[in-house]
Amino acid sequence: MELLAEATNVVPLAKGIALGFGVLGPAIAIGLIGSSFMNAVSRNPESAKFLGQILVFVSLAELFGLIAFASIFIIK
Repeated sequence: MELLAEATNVVPLAKGIALGFGVLGPAIAIGLIGSSFMNAVSRNPESAKFLGQILVFVSLAELFGLIAFASIFIIK
């Protein structure tokens, strides 16, 4: 019964796991977008200026990672 009275604080562990999984998806998405961009530019170098505008989706993917980072401050 004495063990139940002394609980360990698992909040830092939970925050670390949440942040790890929260930034894993955006990291994979940014890598896939960059890989696709490089493949497209290597096939048609003249279209690089037009394809560069599509890299706005990298900022959208990164936004989800920033939301995951900000959410660890909300966890109590």
